[in-house]
Amino acid sequence: MLPLLFLAAVTAAPTAASITIHADQPGLEIPADFVGLSCEKKILSHDCFAPKNTSLLNLCRNLSPAVLRIGGNEVESTFWSLSEATPLESMQKNKYTLEAKTIGPASVDAVFAFAKASQWRVIYGLNLGTYNPAMAADEADYALKVGGPQLLALEIGNEPNLYPKGPNRPGIRPSSYGYPQYKEQFGGTLDAILAKHPQAPITGPAITKSTKWMPLFMADFHDRIMLATSHVYPLSAKEADPKAPRFTSVEKLLGEKYPDDWQIKLADAKARGVPYRIGECNTASSGGKHGVSDSFASTLWSIDFMFDVAELGGAGINLHGGFNPGNYSPIIFNKKTSGFEPAAIYYGLLFFRHAGQGRLVPVECKSTANLIAHATRGADQKLRVTIVNKDLTQTVSIDLSAGVTYAKATIQRLTAPSATATTDITFAGAAVGADGSWTARTSELLTVAAGKATLTLPAASAALVILE
Repeated sequence: MLPLLFLAAVTAAPTAASITIHADQPGLEIPADFVGLSCEKKILSHDCFAPKNTSLLNLCRNLSPAVLRIGGNEVESTFWSLSEATPLESMQKNKYTLEAKTIGPASVDAVFAFAKASQWRVIYGLNLGTYNPAMAADEADYALKVGGPQLLALEIGNEPNLYPKGPNRPGIRPSSYGYPQYKEQFGGTLDAILAKHPQAPITGPAITKSTKWMPLFMADFHDRIMLATSHVYPLSAKEADPKAPRFTSVEKLLGEKYPDDWQIKLADAKARGVPYRIGECNTASSGGKHGVSDSFASTLWSIDFMFDVAELGGAGINLHGGFNPGNYSPIIFNKKTSGFEPAAIYYGLLFFRHAGQGRLVPVECKSTANLIAHATRGADQKLRVTIVNKDLTQTVSIDLSAGVTYAKATIQRLTAPSATATTDITFAGAAVGADGSWTARTSELLTVAAGKATLTLPAASAALVILE
């Protein structure tokens, strides 16, 4: 016999909610390549992007068009030599490391061939940690020639505002290092690149955490870059105090939104007429936390966060990862099968690829549950409504109002056994296949009358409602 408390939870009436979409007020258009991945640069020394890795290629094609950012902390200890001919190492040896490593043409050839095959573009990171403008310019020269249209931008350095030594940080510059010194080194590297390629696409400053560098950087370099970037991690995996605002837990991730300063950085870039992209992002810094960052909760969080950025005019987001299981990486390499597999948060990217099409439209969402909603109107005139129930306990009964223009609707659900599940996730009734491919399997018909419909959304799940 089930416990009485459990029976009460099971039989509790759904919480009421209302969602009103103003489809006649189209706003900002979501860039086609809004979604993307970010990874550490030394992945280029491995055979990650080899043609044999069809599962990885299919996983990326599911999200095309998209952006791959190569950088991270490892960029500052990755060196370049045109004569480097060491064979690419197996992904079996892949690990995060800050030990010095030199890459050569084989690494760059592989990543851009992969980008072309997957219809992705690349933000290619260059070492600024070791100040060597000539080396950076030579590497940029090769990347530009090989990458061609697949090269979106060259990113000089990674999180330079964390270069100086601090009380709790080893740093790679003296404690006196600040923006003036960075400006000189960034500018010196930029000049060396532009001397070879005057029209080279440049991005920066790739900063993180609270910093005053963005407005200074934009004032100095806005007319010499084509994209501004910064990094966002709402939680901290190293935080040990459960009461701290950035403590990593499912409840924190799906609860109140952390007031990060990416909005200010976005505004700084927009004020100078430069697009802004979150070049590196995930649930929690320091690699994420097992049971949270690799759980279905991260999937639900990512969908809402991507829409938040799009609604403020962001150009896109690159979710970071090192292809290692058990942390926050969207795609993992399984050393037992030598194949690439989707982690939970990958399904957030997959969902957004299908939901974030066209122009954003205003949405009013009212509920006592932790329910959010976003909507877009595509070039095909279909209305796509994203509903995410981030509540961990309450099922929600939703009255949806979309306007009399719409008379037909279907629902594609995103589900998992629980918010903490790391497997058995499906979108539109289908999981990603062993070969990395995905095809929608089920769509529920939704009765629409005079533009109104009713649907139920269980706790810790999401749905894409498509009206036409």
